[in-house]
Amino acid sequence: MKGELRSTRMKVLLQVTIVVFLHLIIIYLLGMKTGKLEVEVVKQMFIMYAAPIILLNVSCKIALKTEKLRYNISWLVISIVPSMRILFYLKELQGKESSGSGVVGLSFFDIKPDFDQISLIYFFPIIYLGIQLVLIFLLLIMIVTKEKSIAD
Repeated sequence: MKGELRSTRMKVLLQVTIVVFLHLIIIYLLGMKTGKLEVEVVKQMFIMYAAPIILLNVSCKIALKTEKLRYNISWLVISIVPSMRILFYLKELQGKESSGSGVVGLSFFDIKPDFDQISLIYFFPIIYLGIQLVLIFLLLIMIVTKEKSIAD
């Protein structure tokens, strides 16, 4: 019993680490950066990425508890593919300048926001949080409906 629990924890840790490092490698290869890594930026990144990583752990644990390869592969694909597409989309947006006129142009204030920093610190973690919430919800639905059909 304790051995199975330890084994599951190790698998969760390994799989989550693989997904996180895969994301970091893609971010590095795309050349996206957060600007200067000041203490305040690191604190913001830690705060923003804590919830998605916790949910990544939870969803991985749910997928592994079923002991079905199908759920584990589904977890892996859903944890990687949509977020990779979002990273590529954010990289595409980085190169495009805003051509539309707004109410107040930022050029008036002599400020140029760092889009990479904004996208990696705020947009990406929030979107990934949503992906993981949907994944957990879908995994629970799949498990409950599977158990319900077995009970009938």
